[in-house]
Amino acid sequence: MARVQNPTLFSAYFGVSPQALAAAGLIDPFLDVDMPLFIDPVLLEKSGNKTINTAAMGRFRKHFEILVRMLNISKAEGDAAWKAARRQLDLSEPPENGLGYGGSGRSGNSRPEDIREAILRTSKEIITLGASDPEMISLMGFFEQDVGPDTISDMTTTVIIEDLAAITEAFCQANGLPLYSSEICASHKLPKYVDPQGRSAPIVLIPEDIVRELPIANDWSDIERAAMENARIRERVNRLLGGIARPTVADRKHALRGAALGSQANFDFFLAAVKENVGSYDPNLDALGYYRLKAIVANGFPGLKQPTRYDLKLGPGEIMRVVKDTIDQFKRHVEAGNLWEELWIGGKPKKERASQLIYYAIADAFCKANDLDISPEANMGGGPIDFKFSSGYQARVLVEMKRSGGTAVHGYEKQLEFYKTASQTEFGVFVIIDYGDLGNKLNEVRRIRDQRLKQGERASEIIVIDATQKASASKRK
Repeated sequence: MARVQNPTLFSAYFGVSPQALAAAGLIDPFLDVDMPLFIDPVLLEKSGNKTINTAAMGRFRKHFEILVRMLNISKAEGDAAWKAARRQLDLSEPPENGLGYGGSGRSGNSRPEDIREAILRTSKEIITLGASDPEMISLMGFFEQDVGPDTISDMTTTVIIEDLAAITEAFCQANGLPLYSSEICASHKLPKYVDPQGRSAPIVLIPEDIVRELPIANDWSDIERAAMENARIRERVNRLLGGIARPTVADRKHALRGAALGSQANFDFFLAAVKENVGSYDPNLDALGYYRLKAIVANGFPGLKQPTRYDLKLGPGEIMRVVKDTIDQFKRHVEAGNLWEELWIGGKPKKERASQLIYYAIADAFCKANDLDISPEANMGGGPIDFKFSSGYQARVLVEMKRSGGTAVHGYEKQLEFYKTASQTEFGVFVIIDYGDLGNKLNEVRRIRDQRLKQGERASEIIVIDATQKASASKRK
């Protein structure tokens, strides 16, 4: 399970102002963990960065025009033209941009060949309809089960890496950051990050307005939201889904394929609808809590220093005290302060990940403020996040956090117990973020805990945090 501990921001490592990055319209990335964002090629021409909307956009179109041309003249899979198209489709994961589902570290990897072949086949199908816009490649995540936004993002990064490197070099030169030659781009020098193990890697910076949030794997709505904004496409998709009560990701993608690939006109309409409705990740809405995480990591958090010291040598019980105090800090700022505002967006609860990342940042800051030789580790992969606090090999405490509208009962009964077994610990805390839709779930979770205690088993503690919308702190009496 990929984990991250003590995340390091680009601005902190290189001693550059976060405001300078923001003024340049660039993301201040973590250097040792991937961010849950992806580059959407549909956003390239909309970017406010001239290098992106001209040079990068032109490079992207030219690159995939070659792919389209090769597929157009290909007579059979595997012939010379098909192989030429295949060479244009590099799906290796570039570690330099720090985006994606990775956890600890940012090392890249390559995707299976069958995914590349699936993209080529679908592209060929679209070309056979008569469509020729090279931006068709941007839409593969809509149609192919194993092609996600991260795949498209990595493919795009590889194509426009020279432009991203130029932007990075210019920013670093303007701010006096050291630059080095690298293998990824011979024409531009890049800053270099050296991790605690002495391994070095070049870094490229990404403009804020060309990224969107990565969807959780089982959340189809984020994959197709832009296209479904169009009533005509929405009606076609719903008709193709027929009487399926709970459509899967595969069902949705199959319906989208049917709605878009019926004719050249349908596809062109589909592509135009996506380009019209897609938008970049909004730091002001911060649906993932990513910018709040960065702010806490960079600036700390008020009121975390405790009057009494902790003695971690006392074992799991003392670590449990630390953990409960970190949760209490989070709970107090949500319930009595204004931190609840960070958990809502447009009158609806933000994704579960937002509360998890903000808690992680507060817990990490808490340990540093109290000079503790311990910090939380968080699984930052594509699925739910769990936390582990440990000191030495034996003393471990796990924290699992669920929103009230989600699978709280399953999370307590099964998921946390699975994590505890995997981590070889009996100590766990289950946190429920209550947005006002908890219903009878709390009673069921408590019943499971009481039953375990009656059987003489160690049962994980339960903490509920009231995250319902409140009046501002200044208006509360």
